[in-house]
Amino acid sequence: MRFDKIQGALDVLGVAVAVNVLLAVTAAPLIAVVVFTDAFALWPLVALTAVLAAPGLTAAFTVFAAPQEKVFRTFWRGYRATWRRASAIAAGAVLIAVVLVVDVRFFADTAFAQAAMVVLVVTGLLVAGTALLGLAAIAEHPGIRLREAIGRGAWFGVRRWFLTAVSLVVLVVYAAAFVTLPLLALSVLASPVLYLAWTNSRYTLHPAAPLADVRA
Repeated sequence: MRFDKIQGALDVLGVAVAVNVLLAVTAAPLIAVVVFTDAFALWPLVALTAVLAAPGLTAAFTVFAAPQEKVFRTFWRGYRATWRRASAIAAGAVLIAVVLVVDVRFFADTAFAQAAMVVLVVTGLLVAGTALLGLAAIAEHPGIRLREAIGRGAWFGVRRWFLTAVSLVVLVVYAAAFVTLPLLALSVLASPVLYLAWTNSRYTLHPAAPLADVRA
């Protein structure tokens, strides 16, 4: 019994390490921009490489859903099955984020700056939550249509906002860790953080309503 527990812990550790390595490979352009350049000055490049890194997230979610299978094979299978739709969701979210940042700068010096900031922040959170849940939906249902994944993410992201908020807070904390301590974030934190976000998102997407009833 004790050996089984040790073996199980080693298996989990092996999956986590393998996923971290694969995420580093698929997100290499984003990592290079953040670590080796002034990311704030080169924000268009950060936006582009973030889109390129998105399919790695859905591939990691695919591995988490089937931890008993071969990690590398499962990861690349998930990557091939989801990269187009994952990239499309990420591109849409990044584009909206850029527009929101421009709006923040525009409204910052106006008389109604406070009210505008609240609206913009809430919009940003809704977009981020929808994108995350859309990626989780694609990973779990590789055949799902893009509109249906986005619609499902938007509907349940708002309906179960408290769960979505937990995932977003965890990811924001991870992003801060990645910017300040990229090596630690990549080698140790990536798999646990994404697993938590995936588990929470999967639970968010599984209330009583069937998938076909939720449309964009």
